[in-house]
Order: sequence, then C-alpha cells, then structure tokens
Amino acid sequence: MHLLPRTPATDSEAERVSRLPRPTSGVDFVLSTFDKPIINSFREAWQRAANGTSPRESVVLILKMADGSYGARLPNPTNEYKSFTFAWHPATIAIVHTHPNSSRPRPEDGDITAADKYKVPIFTLTLQGMFVYDPATRKITKVCDGLTWKEDAAWEKIQVRLASH
Repeated sequence: MHLLPRTPATDSEAERVSRLPRPTSGVDFVLSTFDKPIINSFREAWQRAANGTSPRESVVLILKMADGSYGARLPNPTNEYKSFTFAWHPATIAIVHTHPNSSRPRPEDGDITAADKYKVPIFTLTLQGMFVYDPATRKITKVCDGLTWKEDAAWEKIQVRLASH
C-alpha cells in the first residue's frame, strides 16, 4: 500500500486552521475525536473499497476544523491499485484508510513513511480489524478486532475507556 500525499488541499472549513499549531497528537487523542459522523465516514470508505474485495483503497482524513471540532473528509477515489494519492491538508490530525482483504491488515512501509513524514497516526480499516501506527511511539497496535470498527457500540466502549484514563 502506498499513500502518496501531493500538493496541499484547501477546505473552507479547515483552511484557517492550517495557520495554527497542530493540536496535541497521540493515538488516544485522535480516537477521542471519532464521533458518529466520523465513524460513518469509515463505513463509507469501506463501501467504496467494495468491503475490502477491491484492490482499490479509500482514504479518510481526520481534520481539525476552524471552530475546534473534528471532521472527516473522503478524497475522491483515485482507482489506483493498492494505493491512494490524495492532497495533503495541513489541518490533518490522522489518516484512516482501507486495506484490501488480500493485503496485510497492519500499516505497511508506505503507510509508516507517510505517518512519519507528516507526524500523524495512520489507521487501517480491514476485515481483520482496525490497526494504527503511531509515529510518536513508532508502534503498531490493534484498535478493534474484525469488523467491530463499523459498530457504534464498539466506539462507545472505546470512548468510555478513554474517558476513564
């Protein structure tokens, strides 16, 4: 899998944030921003990737919006084989993308390179679960088993766990 960020994108709601310092990073912080609309974007990305049966990947960028909230943006499909080229946006706090069922579920070398370059966690949505590479710790961890990342109840449990820390 290769993520190939290209020239910066513009997003009217997030554009002003690009001039502000990046918010505190970390996987737990990013996970705490995953609300129902963002989780719905994960489901849409999975549908775009034909539930993992297509070799085409889909990307969701998690952005800090100008009003301080967080939102998801799904770049237009690029129909590339096991890769995705997208415009990098400076308000991005995380990259979430699908991996085909025929690929390894964990973030791969190209994913790790992009995460290290942009200093944001990168998540994979797969049939085997959701995984994340954190450039701050340089570790890959499993967030959810199987397709539980598609279920609101799984995220409610994660939010409760994060709130108790």
